[in-house]
Amino acid sequence: MNHDKMSNVSAKRGFLWPSFEIYSGVSGFTDYGPLGASLKNNIMQKWRRQYVSGEGFYEIEGPTVMPKEVLKASGHVDNFTDPMCKCEECGEVFRADHIIEEVIGEDVESLENEELDQIVIDNNIVCPECGGKLSNIWNYNLMFKTEIGAKGDKVGYMRPETAQGIFILFKRLERFFRGKLPFGAVQLGKAYRNEISPRQGVIRLREFTQAEAEIFLNPKDKTHPKFSQIEDVVLRLNSQEVQEKNLEPLEITAKEALDKGIVANEMLIYQLYLARKFLTEIGIPEDVLRFRQHLKGEMAHYALDCW
Repeated sequence: MNHDKMSNVSAKRGFLWPSFEIYSGVSGFTDYGPLGASLKNNIMQKWRRQYVSGEGFYEIEGPTVMPKEVLKASGHVDNFTDPMCKCEECGEVFRADHIIEEVIGEDVESLENEELDQIVIDNNIVCPECGGKLSNIWNYNLMFKTEIGAKGDKVGYMRPETAQGIFILFKRLERFFRGKLPFGAVQLGKAYRNEISPRQGVIRLREFTQAEAEIFLNPKDKTHPKFSQIEDVVLRLNSQEVQEKNLEPLEITAKEALDKGIVANEMLIYQLYLARKFLTEIGIPEDVLRFRQHLKGEMAHYALDCW
């Protein structure tokens, strides 16, 4: 079933409806109908059972509005951006990497703005709406900005992810867990990203629910006590090498992936296993799942490894 048919069926049966529809709607926002809300809540409770009950993590809940200082310290104010361009004829704005990928058929997400500008010139890429000339590409911050307080002199942002609320509480969480590592904290709740061009229904939204686990461990000990139970589990991995050389995904056991240095450590590969376990148990066929390692240019500035 294609995306349009799926959207029509989900709307007719009460799963997903376009938000603000009677006022012409706003892209990037979706209402969950009676069946959609029920399904979403069941998925969230299933997630809680796996990570809170099953793994012994604890759930916290923090504010969805954050002061600028927090997100400045985390790098979001300066780095939480997407490349953007504007048509000089009709004034429409676009996410630059998306319109480039649609023309050349290649992933360009990790490239710098100057490289993207050159690709636009070399391939004569024009505005998809009117055929006009595109501007130079610049970085656009994805966070919704707001004001805190009646005087409006305190800048705030709607949180772009749930992780920061956990990181801020680290000292209190460490005391709660009596200083014993590793420990895990989870948060389920709303996050907000002012996307340039929301698309693909609920895959890319401006307001959405995240379920996030943060596990804190001793950097000198990245083993996992349950690794021996899953070391023979076969995972499908699109490593950096697989992507760069355009090879078939690796079908490899967790132990082999660790021994060959494809995944950084036991703790991380156990989380890959848990993620796949959750997705298959809510009904997603295993043969359509694979883990893609971030390329060097995509890797977050703080990340040693990311899938």
